[in-house]
Amino acid sequence: MSLKLASRHFNATFSQRNGSVQSIRNTVPPFDNNFVLNQSIVPSFDVQDSRWLGDLIFHVKRHGQDHGSTLTSGLSADIRTIEASPQTITVRYQGPSRNRGGFTDFSVTETYSLDGTSGEILHFTITVKNTSDSNLEFEDFGLPLLMNSYWGDNQTHNYEEAVHRHSFVANHGSYIYWQRPNGRGPMLVMIPDRGTSLEFKQRFREDDDSLFGEKLPKWEGLVEFYIHSKHVANARSRKARQYLSATSLVLSSGQSKTYGFGFHWADGYAGLREALVSSGSLSAISLPGMVIPIDTTVTLALCCLDPITSVYVGSGVGNGKVTEVGIRNGHRVFHLNFSKLGPHDVHVAFGDARESVLQYYSIEPLDTLLVRHCRFLSQNQLAKTDRGYDGAFLQWDMTNRKLVTWDDYPGGGWKAWMAGGSDDLGLAPAVFLSEKCLSLPEQSEVTVIDYHIDHFLLGYLIGARNDDGQRTFQVYRWFDGQDGAPEDTGVWRAYNYTHIANTLFNMYKIAKAYPHIETTHPALDYLRYAYEVLNAMYSKIPLPNPIGDAANTLGLMGESTVPEIMEALHKEQMAHEAELLGGYIDRKLQHYHKVPYPFASEMTIDTTGFESVYALAKLRGFGELVEKSQRASLASRGLQPLWYFYGSDNRMMGESYWNLGYETQLGAWQQQDYLMHFSNEDQPNFADSMRSTYGAYLAGWANINSGQIDSHPANIGAASWQWQSEGGQPSWPWLPLVEGTSWWAWSGEADLGFWGALRMATVNVVRDPVVGLFAYGGEVELVEGSVY
Repeated sequence: MSLKLASRHFNATFSQRNGSVQSIRNTVPPFDNNFVLNQSIVPSFDVQDSRWLGDLIFHVKRHGQDHGSTLTSGLSADIRTIEASPQTITVRYQGPSRNRGGFTDFSVTETYSLDGTSGEILHFTITVKNTSDSNLEFEDFGLPLLMNSYWGDNQTHNYEEAVHRHSFVANHGSYIYWQRPNGRGPMLVMIPDRGTSLEFKQRFREDDDSLFGEKLPKWEGLVEFYIHSKHVANARSRKARQYLSATSLVLSSGQSKTYGFGFHWADGYAGLREALVSSGSLSAISLPGMVIPIDTTVTLALCCLDPITSVYVGSGVGNGKVTEVGIRNGHRVFHLNFSKLGPHDVHVAFGDARESVLQYYSIEPLDTLLVRHCRFLSQNQLAKTDRGYDGAFLQWDMTNRKLVTWDDYPGGGWKAWMAGGSDDLGLAPAVFLSEKCLSLPEQSEVTVIDYHIDHFLLGYLIGARNDDGQRTFQVYRWFDGQDGAPEDTGVWRAYNYTHIANTLFNMYKIAKAYPHIETTHPALDYLRYAYEVLNAMYSKIPLPNPIGDAANTLGLMGESTVPEIMEALHKEQMAHEAELLGGYIDRKLQHYHKVPYPFASEMTIDTTGFESVYALAKLRGFGELVEKSQRASLASRGLQPLWYFYGSDNRMMGESYWNLGYETQLGAWQQQDYLMHFSNEDQPNFADSMRSTYGAYLAGWANINSGQIDSHPANIGAASWQWQSEGGQPSWPWLPLVEGTSWWAWSGEADLGFWGALRMATVNVVRDPVVGLFAYGGEVELVEGSVY
């Protein structure tokens, strides 16, 4: 038996045994998946010291004590009572508990009710009362949020039953929302009441020796959010990132304090903002994003029922300028300008001594950043050696300020991948560099790309040959330390092929467009090589292999160019080759039609397939698949006003992982293309889709170091693999962080994102429903009815 609260909007059930929330469902079919984990989904979590939704964690210190104790509701079962009525569920803890770790010296009352005119809000209040004869300091007041984000191998489960979390921990402006990864159905939004705030979050890591620790590759680990965090912020300082002040609650004898949260259903981001404002919180819209080139002015639109008393740039690397420009569509609009590179906290004070903290990040102007990084790649990351990896682009290590090479490898991890010159790590730099040279050709950079092609690609990685000596154009996985014929002749890693084909295709276009630029091969040779690599990918990868028939079943990063390569083949009188590629695409689309969510990868839940699935579906006019890709891509991204979440996608297991990874910008290409070809300003979600897309485009550029990541001259122009929002060492301990930061010190796969960004780079002029006429990436004004 379970207890229930039900209305036209919510169907919530509670455990009769421990009072925890066991399910929260929307009542509109077919969007009735459970947003909460419970004991039937993960029975192993049903332990005495539980962390179900509704459980609480305190660290409490009596007056005069030097140290406090961690006390939890799960260990307080002996003093727990549960009362139910059609309107409310009440869980009380009145002690003292006899259990070690149970509540003593204070009582707790949790109340759940359905509020609003028709039960549209599931309201959760927590009252803590000091029942002792002395002051109590609640150093920690935490809420575990055990939501339904346990990923499986079944993609239908992952996209229809499980949920992505997107959080914004920002004092009184905080909120958290969860959404189905398929982008369909309402969001579940958790908003603090006016007198409640959030200041810290942390998750259980794999090495925490805890039942609730992460379990690669399916479980991110339990995530806890804190109203007060004086103890835990210090205790977890090596594994969690504190960016707000840690507070505590002091209650004198007999004193009590009540906190509360409302759960709302929201129809998209517009519904989310409406819920925030109606709850007394703050809505913030920032254009063109949260990562801002230093020559760009931010347009910040704020909406709140309470007065906004001040907006100022506070702690961070430097102050900025805030100018109020008026009221537009019910929002107070401000212009922000930052004068220094790096992070900036923007404080918004509103209501009665409440505050929200928005986080921006300043970067160099994009043209400066682009030239700086390309120069660094061509001068520092191309290996020139007498070893087999001659001509490979290798990772740069900002910690040791040198290449990560096979002969000088620091240890740890998978050496053949990390220092092997292939996969996204080694192949993406040439793709990005060649893409840049399409618009801004530099002979020295083209020469570097050719060296890479001739020495490493043709000279080694595409070294497989038939018995008659003819090149097969199959691609070895990566350099394996053998200078002659490799011991590892695996050619099954389909993910490698597209990057090589795209580099070759770009060199074809460069040779055609710029006759004054010298290349080592004629233009048509590059195009033919690109075709041969793709042909080998689709038809010459042997089965079985560790990732199956990935070329024909999985979306491969960079595959969005195949339609363009087919078009070029037709123009160059290679119709037969173009038709062969078209046949492979049709075969792949047949597979996509057999599965509800054709976005699988090597991981349980991922975003790498959206770009490819979208591009191939667009080519053949499969509108339903185009829409499905767009919805899923948008659902994986946040729009919280934090520079590392705004537009960044949730890859692998949750938002704790891989912020600002390459899919941030690569996926933005797909979203931009969709907005240009399948959407318009009349659609209700167009504005938020544009904000997400351009925010993602800008966000990824933060990975390039102009001195704001590391000031050492040897690292200026290098790139970080990604930002880690949770702080502490990565889950892969051999990967260093740039000292004093949460930036990964190795360059990794970053250039694949920059390649995607160059492919989508554009100026988007829109009529935003909040701020009005706006140019993403440019300037615009309206003069006598005409746009300039």
